[in-house]
Amino acid sequence: MNSFLHSKLLHNLTSKIPIRNNNSILLAISCGQDSLCLLKLFIDLQHIFKIDLGVVHIDHQWRQDTTQNTEHMLHIVKKTQCPLYLYQLKPKQYSETEFRDMRYQIYINTATNYKYDVIATAHTLSDRTETCLMNLLKGSCVDQLNSLRWQRDLSPGIKLIRPLLNFTRTEINWFCKYYKLPIWFDYTNIYYSNNRNRIRHEIIPYLKQYYQIDIEKNINIFLDRSHCETEYLRQITIKIYFLIKHPNYVAFKYKSLLKQHKCIQIRVLHLFIIHNTGVQCNYDILDQILLKLNHTKELDIINNKIIIQIDKDWAYFMLNKTGLPQKTTRRKSLA
Repeated sequence: MNSFLHSKLLHNLTSKIPIRNNNSILLAISCGQDSLCLLKLFIDLQHIFKIDLGVVHIDHQWRQDTTQNTEHMLHIVKKTQCPLYLYQLKPKQYSETEFRDMRYQIYINTATNYKYDVIATAHTLSDRTETCLMNLLKGSCVDQLNSLRWQRDLSPGIKLIRPLLNFTRTEINWFCKYYKLPIWFDYTNIYYSNNRNRIRHEIIPYLKQYYQIDIEKNINIFLDRSHCETEYLRQITIKIYFLIKHPNYVAFKYKSLLKQHKCIQIRVLHLFIIHNTGVQCNYDILDQILLKLNHTKELDIINNKIIIQIDKDWAYFMLNKTGLPQKTTRRKSLA
């Protein structure tokens, strides 16, 4: 335990994401360099924190070499004497979102069943940079740019941490070579059919060469600073949401909402709709709803999904279950 990355992780675990002695930590890893770096570091620092470690690995059956990859994982974990929880998914072409949701549900179930209170993933500063650029190119809001954070609660009693979030891929590559870690090469990482790979291998190197060599460091600074601001906006959003929502109906005091800044209006409206109807609305739809609230006094249908009824000071929401525009008359007062 004498590398600068050992010291860096030690600092992260005492200041960025403090863990307690006797924590039980489930390491979600593959055979890639980031994962093996995470495993090696935690094994080396295990005695300092007196933590119990376990390893969870998911064979998603996407590649032709998954069987050999899984065998390689078994040999690696066997030497660490950590419990290994191995899962295999049916060979199917899941979307990135579907696979992420499925993966985290497996992590939660494993941690719950085997009494782990912390799940650690091997996301790095490079991953954070790539995710930020991908979401920026999609036109995402500032909240989504900062989707990779140091820690968050996954479920009651189970916390997700990303202890390598200030590690660059270059640093990790050096670490794996220095300690001769048996990395398994994932050939799908070079296919440009995956947009992340094109950002990783073309866009970021181009930006480093011609614009900013410290792009990862600078984006990290931006995300850390914006995180404080977005957290403040989230707290204000939740506070106003509870102040204006109807105690019994799916409704809120729309005039009170319209007195707020446009930024807060959008956030509160998005929270209200997703929490009460489960419908995901993009910024354009939310803006359209606010326009309706400012000018209409009659029933209206937004995007063939949401029905809005304005009655006195309240805006009542319901789902259009048919998915088709409907002609309806205005109801009597519900308040």
